[in-house]
Formats: sequence, structure tokens, C-alpha cells
Amino acid sequence: MTTLVAPSLVHKLSSVVYEADLAFRNIQSRNPNTSIARVTKLASKDFSKVLRETNIEFSSNNLGFMTSTSGMFQINLLSGFGFVAEGVAGRQGELILATRGTNFDHNKFDLATDANIGLAIGPRGNLVHRGFHKTFMGYRDQLIDFITDGGRRKHVGTVHCMGHSLGGALANLNASALRSAGYNVHLYTIGAPRVGQLSFAYDTTKIIPPSQICRVCNPCDPVPMVPVFPFMHASKGESEFLIRTSDKIGLEQHLLSSGYARMSSLNSWSDLAIPTPLDISNQGDLNASLQKVGGGTMFSGSALQIISNALTQLLKLAGLVALSSLQCTLSNIFTVVDVLAEALAKVAHMSILVSEKIKSIVSSLLGFLGRGFVAVKELSYSFLHWVLDMFAREMSSRARLAMDRAMSAGGRPRL
Repeated sequence: MTTLVAPSLVHKLSSVVYEADLAFRNIQSRNPNTSIARVTKLASKDFSKVLRETNIEFSSNNLGFMTSTSGMFQINLLSGFGFVAEGVAGRQGELILATRGTNFDHNKFDLATDANIGLAIGPRGNLVHRGFHKTFMGYRDQLIDFITDGGRRKHVGTVHCMGHSLGGALANLNASALRSAGYNVHLYTIGAPRVGQLSFAYDTTKIIPPSQICRVCNPCDPVPMVPVFPFMHASKGESEFLIRTSDKIGLEQHLLSSGYARMSSLNSWSDLAIPTPLDISNQGDLNASLQKVGGGTMFSGSALQIISNALTQLLKLAGLVALSSLQCTLSNIFTVVDVLAEALAKVAHMSILVSEKIKSIVSSLLGFLGRGFVAVKELSYSFLHWVLDMFAREMSSRARLAMDRAMSAGGRPRL
């Protein structure tokens, strides 16, 4: 049975893959009239030197270097999006497939790819993010050719698909396509956005066992909170791991060098925390839990989790199980503002107890947004929509600013 790649190695490879784009771009700038095939070959040679320095059980001598396009509509810019390396020693017969995240310093068109939220038909017929899918399709033929070695490689034990940010989004598509082609797949993502709609998420967790999916998320990283519903993460239960470096939702929480830096020293997935639900059964529990949040509740990841759990339990209590079971928590509330505002307005009339619960949640949410804990007197649709929409815009903005931070920080993360 194939063992999981250690968290430290996933972190290292998800970081070093940013060198793929740098190698490609440097060669291309020095040889502007050289064919893309030649640039790719030269860049692969340079990148192999970088990969050899990582001291891993995968060979850089037989390296597949993938190029693709990024951008929106007619803007297309070839760049190095990742690599495929063969396993050696105890990993013989296995392959590493690492794709990179948003590399603003050398490829500012990636911002357009991340923002290009439309729909496309994914590898197995499910609806996925159009921008991510466009990038995937740009290197798909290269990927299949290397994995099969032009048809000469008859056996591949396991393909380990991994990446950070946009690279994690691409890792989802890689894993879906390769599993559909009959390969055994392990999927690892760090701070990745949502890739596909409900059907894609359900299908991925059906064809890849939860024990072979590792989705690492910092609760204060805004990027995994987007794109919009009905996009969902392809993970559940034992597949999800948390890294908390701060209790404030912030832009630096998205970077490998800060928000996910602790992974670099971990050799076992058991060293990472698994999300555990909080029991918020009444208003007193909610207020008491929020009072325990150190440093105040404004843009606090802990406060957001507490409010989220309280809302989810309220929806279940009101019989809106379907809504709450579709990951309808405040960390992705902006995807269903209209539906949730209407649902809460109707639920508020069920009883005085339920009404008070909603008022407490809304008051807590206003505190999270820095508006102070105000006494909520009305629960009309328009008021609830205003509060939820304000939250939606704030979180969406923070996710976008996290991308900008990556650009101002110099592009690729550093170990």
C-alpha cells in the first residue's frame, strides 16, 4: 500500500515548483526567437538542478516540465505551471505531479485566471471553474505523454498530485483526470480555492478515498473561501487538516512562508489538527464561546468558526438540513446571501427562542465585521441581506487582497 507523502515534502515541492515558471521565463527572455519546445527543454534542464537540491526520493533526471497558458479571453501567456518527477528507492514506480500557485512577480496574468470565474466541463463531465480548467487543458497532453512516457511506461504505481493556491486547484483537476484514466491517485492541496460545483466535489471524493486526500487549510486564509457557491471543496472528514498561525483573518495567512510555514517541519499528517465541530446549542453558549476569543472577535478566525457553527445548528434545528449540509457556513456565506437571508427571515417567525438565536448570531457577525455588538431589533429580509452582503463583500475583498499580497511580496513563496 502506498504511503502518503509527508507534509514537509508536500510543502517543499509546492514551494519549489514556483521555480518552474522562473526557469521558463528566464530562458524565454534570453532566447526570444527560440521555439517553445526548445525553451521548455532548456528550462527543464535548469529546473532539474533546483529540484536535485531538495533531497527527495524522486528523480530529477527524467523530468516532465509542463507549460500552459494563463489569462482571460484573448490574453494568453505561456508559462511553466509544474513538473512531473519519477520516484526512486522506496518510491520507485510512483510519480510526483506538482503544479504551482499564483506567481504574480513573473506572470501577472494569473490574476485574470483566478478571477475568470465561469463554467467549463471538467475531466469527468462535471462543472468546474473555467479559468482553472483552461490552464489544465493547456498542459494536459504534456502530462499524459510524460506519465505514459509516450506509451512506453507500462506501470505507474501511484501519482501524487499536489500544489498551493492555484496549484492546488490544478491538482484537483489532475487527480480527477488521472483517476478516471485508471491511475491510483493521492491528492494534496494547500490553501487552494474551490475548483468545481457540487457534482465535481462529490464525484472526486467518491473516486478517491478520503484517506488519499489531504486538504490543508489555514482558517484565517481567505482564499479557500472562494469562488462562489455552488463551488465546493472536494474533501471531507479525515481528508481535512488545519494549520492556525494567527487568529486574525489576514493576507499573509495565504503564503507558504507564513500561513503554512509550520508544514515544513512536519513528517506526519497526524501532527496536523482535524476540524472538530463546536456544540453551540443556545445563545448563552454562543456568547460564552465568543468571550473566550482572545484579542477580540473582529476578523477573528475562531469567532468566525463559532458563529458559523451556531448558524449551521440553527438551520438544522429549523429543518433546513439541506441548506446547512451544503457547507452553508459563514466562511462561504457570500455564495448564498439571497437564499440565506430569506431563510433566516422566515425562520425568525418560528418562535421567540429562534428569533433570539438569530439576533445573537447577527449581532456577533456585526462584531466580527468591526461594527460593534449592537442590539438587533429587527429581522427583516432587507436587514439580514444587508448584514450578510456586507460580510460577503468584505471576505471576497480579502481573498483578492491575499493575491495582491503575493505579488507585492515578490511572487513565489520562500521556504
